[in-house]
Amino acid sequence: MHSRLMQNRRLIFYILYLAYISAGIISILPGPTLPLLAAHTGVPLDIAGLAFTSSAIGFMFGVAIAGILSAQFGPKAVLMSGMVIMAISAIATPRANLFSMLLVAQFVQGIGFGFLDVSINMTVTLVFADTLGETLNNLHSAYGIGALVAPLILSLTLQITQDASFAYLCGSFVGIVGIILLIGQHIPSVQKEKKEKKGQQQNITVAASSVLRQPLLWLMALQIGLYVGAEVGFGNWIVTAVSQSAAISLALAAPCATFLWLGLTVGRLLGAQVLKRGIVSEKVLLYIAVLGSSISGLVVAIFPGQVLISFTASALVGFFFGPIFPGIMAIASRWFVHALSTVSGVLLISAGGTAMVVPAVMGLLIPHIGINWVMAIPAVICLTVAIPLGVTLRLQRHTLQSRSEMHTMEQEVHLPIIK
Repeated sequence: MHSRLMQNRRLIFYILYLAYISAGIISILPGPTLPLLAAHTGVPLDIAGLAFTSSAIGFMFGVAIAGILSAQFGPKAVLMSGMVIMAISAIATPRANLFSMLLVAQFVQGIGFGFLDVSINMTVTLVFADTLGETLNNLHSAYGIGALVAPLILSLTLQITQDASFAYLCGSFVGIVGIILLIGQHIPSVQKEKKEKKGQQQNITVAASSVLRQPLLWLMALQIGLYVGAEVGFGNWIVTAVSQSAAISLALAAPCATFLWLGLTVGRLLGAQVLKRGIVSEKVLLYIAVLGSSISGLVVAIFPGQVLISFTASALVGFFFGPIFPGIMAIASRWFVHALSTVSGVLLISAGGTAMVVPAVMGLLIPHIGINWVMAIPAVICLTVAIPLGVTLRLQRHTLQSRSEMHTMEQEVHLPIIK
């Protein structure tokens, strides 16, 4: 029985891994194919960039409704829906011949990604509660693998067929394989877990009806928002910054982004092993990651014209970025285990909001303060994550101590002996 349960857990992990690889391929491809998408739809490149905004809005919308649907139908149904939606959007995006169709395709893709993120976070918390931090780090590395593979597939596809459609289809194919494997798997629902463990968990979890009143939730949403704003802002502008500062072509500067994603993937894989072996605690790892990514980001901002330094520092930025997102999600999911849909929705909506705002603000500031100062913004934003993180951990300790003291007092109260 135990062996069968472990095999089921392992298969679910591999399915979720495929889902994130598919998401990495599909969500990254619109960036390098934007000139082709603009040509197909007959709009200038700057106007075509609104497709990214459409995708971000779709992501926020998807996250909002995914929480409701997960509570109603369970995370498995939402996960499968998200994978189907992303596969369909990947087929539609390179074939869009009207700009309105491209915006709709990217909006739909964002919805699918929102479904995927919420349902995967819930699934991991329900199935891998004993290794939550380690599992989330490993899983989120899959997105980095997809982001790394996507440009390579695209380059090969364009050389052979002069058409980007096959690269998008590869992402859809990986997602479809995951869907087929997921059909026969059992994933527990939040409602069932509540009924089975209501008495056991009553004193250590927060009821879903009151979770939105908890300061811890909003502090964690702030952490996620700040981090994602820093990651997306840095990732969107690093190639342009290196190209302009070093006076080299975009083609020569593009590997800087590859180094970023490579570093992020390695950082998450290594972070999972560090947690597995107990080398440092989850909290210490988060502080190291925040400080390391901020220092590395400032190095890029100071020396954007030095190609070797920029490439190396970008890899370090990604490496330290790696454990932050899964680490914060693991802490939030563990603390609010009986309000997973609500918590995931709040955190990821915060992420989607800053993903829209920070890169746009950086672009507007470039003509006024220069690319060097603009590239320092993600480093500063990431460093500020340490403030709500410290407050969150202090509140957690205080809450746990209060509960422990109350429990001890209850044990010390002796009932009178009736004879």
